Amino acid sequence: MTLFITKVWGFDNPCGPLVFNSLGWRANAVEQLRPGDRVILVGTMGEDTAPENHNRVMGMMEPSTEPVAAIDFIVPDQSNRRFFREDGSYRWPFGLLNFRAWEFEPGLLLADAAPREGNAFGSAAAAGIVPLTAEEERRVLAHPHAEVQLLTSLRTNTRLFGEDEARRRNAPPPTEGARRGIMHMRKGMAHVYWFQLAIDDQIVGHKIGWAFDFRQRLRQFRAVSIAALGGLQYEAHRFQPLESAKLAFKVEQGILRTFDPHRHRANREVLTGIQVTAVQEVWDRFMRDALLGRL
Repeated sequence: MTLFITKVWGFDNPCGPLVFNSLGWRANAVEQLRPGDRVILVGTMGEDTAPENHNRVMGMMEPSTEPVAAIDFIVPDQSNRRFFREDGSYRWPFGLLNFRAWEFEPGLLLADAAPREGNAFGSAAAAGIVPLTAEEERRVLAHPHAEVQLLTSLRTNTRLFGEDEARRRNAPPPTEGARRGIMHMRKGMAHVYWFQLAIDDQIVGHKIGWAFDFRQRLRQFRAVSIAALGGLQYEAHRFQPLESAKLAFKVEQGILRTFDPHRHRANREVLTGIQVTAVQEVWDRFMRDALLGRL
């Protein structure tokens, strides 16, 4: 096992992924990491780190080399603008999935564990990971630390384990009673979907909705439309799994309200007379806001 260091502003418990500000620094870490390696998180000396955490060894991760999106796990504090760049994007969007994580008791400073001269770790430790020596590793691991829980991600679990297993892993505990059962379903995983409606391969509308199983919903629409007899053709254009049916409904309604003048009189969930690019722009905005916890 090799122990690496990276500089951070803080450590969260439960713990999210190991994050980086660029694809290049994440790729650099993937090249260095081997199974069983760990990364310790040390507070920077800047004003963005709480004074009591300056130069402090705060946490440790055992990362995989599985790339993930940080915002699938983390909901950044929107009121803290230092977490975002001028264009509004999150500063550390590129992550590596963790196998395990630990939190250190206060009292261990990097200057004591790894007393190197000058700014020996430099910018590489601020943006990426830097290996420690065997003696430095011994000093760090000798300090008391305890394992902490990891944050989970619906999107990542879907990609790693499949949709059925992801639904099980993210499902809330069962409840009793009809009303409580309804609320249980509202808290369960659901999809927002965007189906395109076409006649003779010409797009004539957009169906926006939510469902626990968007594929089943698509089959239902296709069965009714009877495309072979000249009816509408329904095609799944976009879909997004979200943490709850309540959130999926909120996103669906937000998109539809944005295009209220374009909602069809016969079906208020169908949009007509609007370009794909316009729907795409609004779809992307609402999905970004939902995943960042802004809704």
